[in-house]
Amino acid sequence: MTSRHLRAGWAALLAVLVAACSTSPTPSGPPSTPTGPSAPSAATGPSAPTGSPSGDARPDSVDCAHDIGGRPPDDNFRLVLDSVALPTRVLEAHDSGEPGRLFAKTGLLVRADRAIEMTVTTPGVTLGWGSPGPEGTTIRVPPCPSPQGWLAFAGGYEVTAPTCVALTVRAGGREQQAEVSVGAEC
Repeated sequence: MTSRHLRAGWAALLAVLVAACSTSPTPSGPPSTPTGPSAPSAATGPSAPTGSPSGDARPDSVDCAHDIGGRPPDDNFRLVLDSVALPTRVLEAHDSGEPGRLFAKTGLLVRADRAIEMTVTTPGVTLGWGSPGPEGTTIRVPPCPSPQGWLAFAGGYEVTAPTCVALTVRAGGREQQAEVSVGAEC
């Protein structure tokens, strides 16, 4: 293939990507009006809006539109509450660009149509997923649909030093403790 053909191919690909990014989704119904903060219910698990790009999501909720294409977790993940898959390997922690902070990049895998909530209980650790998405000590994912059965969100863990990150995961009215190795084995 000549360089002219390669340039033409890249130009065509770029045009398709620009067109895909510049189209706006068509709303499926009237916008909802939030009535105030909602708390997790013991019967139903974390309550959250649909995570639509219309801006009606909670500030700590990942937007469903930020799904980067999930697939069922493999042996490098453990399933928690049959709803979220957490890495079993030690994640590499690199300089985050902020003084005294390290970042371990890893996708968040969530089963489609399941609302989950993850709260970090280790001091000095924050979570963040989405493009861009919320960052903090608690992150929620609303029940997002997906024909693949799983969703994946880009992001990871930010820590002050390599550590074993302790998490509380809530889904379906249940709660489970979990750990993720960030720069150090749990």
